[in-house]
Amino acid sequence: MKLLRVFLAGWVAGCGSGAVQASTDAEAATLILHHGRIWTVDDERPEAQAVAVRGETIVKVGGNAEVLALKGPATKIIDLQGRLVLPGFNDAHTHFENAVDWVFHARIVDVRDQTEMLERLRATVARVPPGLWVTGGDLESFAWLAAQRKSDTAWKAFWPDLTAVDRATPDHPVLLRRIDRSYFANSKALRTLGIDETTPPPPGGQFDRDPATGRLNGRLLGTAGEFLEKQLPPATFAKKLLGARVVQADLNRHGITSIQDMARVPAVSQNLLAHSHIERSHTDVAIYRALREAGILTLRVHALIALPVWSRLQAQGIRPGTGDEFIKFGTLKDFVDGSLMFEPLKGDGAYAGRYTFRFVDEATTRRAINEADAAGYDIGTHVIGDRGMNLLLDRYEEAIAKNGPRDRRFRLIHAELAIPSDFARAGRLGMIADITPRHLLGKNVAAFEKALGPERARSAFAWRTMLDHGIRLNLVSDLPGSFNQSDVSPYDPLRNIFSAVTRRDPELGPPGGWHPEQSLTVEEAIRAYTANPAYATREEHLKGTITAGKLADLVVLSRDILTIPPEEILATKVVYTIFGGRIVHPIE
Repeated sequence: MKLLRVFLAGWVAGCGSGAVQASTDAEAATLILHHGRIWTVDDERPEAQAVAVRGETIVKVGGNAEVLALKGPATKIIDLQGRLVLPGFNDAHTHFENAVDWVFHARIVDVRDQTEMLERLRATVARVPPGLWVTGGDLESFAWLAAQRKSDTAWKAFWPDLTAVDRATPDHPVLLRRIDRSYFANSKALRTLGIDETTPPPPGGQFDRDPATGRLNGRLLGTAGEFLEKQLPPATFAKKLLGARVVQADLNRHGITSIQDMARVPAVSQNLLAHSHIERSHTDVAIYRALREAGILTLRVHALIALPVWSRLQAQGIRPGTGDEFIKFGTLKDFVDGSLMFEPLKGDGAYAGRYTFRFVDEATTRRAINEADAAGYDIGTHVIGDRGMNLLLDRYEEAIAKNGPRDRRFRLIHAELAIPSDFARAGRLGMIADITPRHLLGKNVAAFEKALGPERARSAFAWRTMLDHGIRLNLVSDLPGSFNQSDVSPYDPLRNIFSAVTRRDPELGPPGGWHPEQSLTVEEAIRAYTANPAYATREEHLKGTITAGKLADLVVLSRDILTIPPEEILATKVVYTIFGGRIVHPIE
């Protein structure tokens, strides 16, 4: 018995020694998160306590002890202290280059006075490197529109005070355009372009002066503002990359590790002779590629290319599924409408509805969808109105019938209004819908419901109805907002999850939510920001859930949004964003 005890003691010690040895070799984890709540969004194992990462990949999801067994001498260990871990957020509808351009613009369309304008300018110069230009327009657009509605002929846009603007922007030249198309420049802008009291104005223009001192007051009248604007440096690629780093860091700060971005390929774009700007708000893919080549790309990008150019992509080596886990292709983006409505709303004021300016004719669109589908591309189409939705489903149905069965990941982008029968049809066709809470909750919802009428309002922004019919939902931001900056899209996933769960905007309401019966659960909203977007781009094998073998894109939250009251979701912070096993927020 004594010999047996000695033997067993030696065997156990050997096993222990072997375990330690295993954790010191190439099998050790590089990062371990433990003692938390790991909400995996993986139906096979929905919840765990810990997760281990080796390099860029998740290698273990499980209990604390089994995961900590993978610890080695170089493993980074994070005690979560009960915090919630989710898959990295995937924003399935962005306009990245628009957001890049906005970095250098002060948003002043909705300011009402100089105090607000100065606040916007201070926020802008805080993110722009000193010496670079800051621009903005159209100052007081909202106030002008309100005056027009009231027939207030006495209303006038205010002029910024040069001294106050100079004080707020000492290191940046600033040029702002007013709603009346006159301009304002700060002193650094005038000096940068060599404008002083002796400079003759351009024909039809005037450099305005203070009547008391005779010195320039920054006001540029007539053609003078356009004269200066034409002398500004162009938006070079180098500047785009500066802005891209700012936007990328901000997205990471909010837990976003993947985006699905409206994109363009320069070699294709430069050879187009199109009828309109069909690639407006599409990002130059060279921006992503440059960030990747520099080793600083911390977003995974699925690029949605404009449908009309699909036949030119093969020459650039782009086919369905081309790319890798950093930059991938395979989905095409098209447009139907601005709000094509059935009677009696057809032609009615704000819901007049029309085809988008990108639309040529019905035959052209149908042919493009049929041919691109036959080539194996997935297609996502911007659709707002109920008649627009009906027409789009007709097109999708025709392509499916013509080209035969296959695994399609077709999308309804925004999908705001529909007739009840089209929800069932979309479900049968296996549609995915990209839903945008801001598009509903940024409205005057009382006026919206009145315009639609109670019956049609029940099938507007009908997220629960979509789910019930088997439509898979992506929660998306439409970052950064409207092309003319008249509206800003919230891109914080936690805010959008709150709005999806409560059917209300944090500031605008309405109290109790608008048609709360159409709300999502928190679990459904999380899935709509993680697993569903990965499925939409055929990347469910790479990301979207916390599963061994998938990429280690994770977000750690300060609170457990699955258990707290919805209002507390807004107070929840992103503690860590992990991209490919590397902490990218906060930057260490």
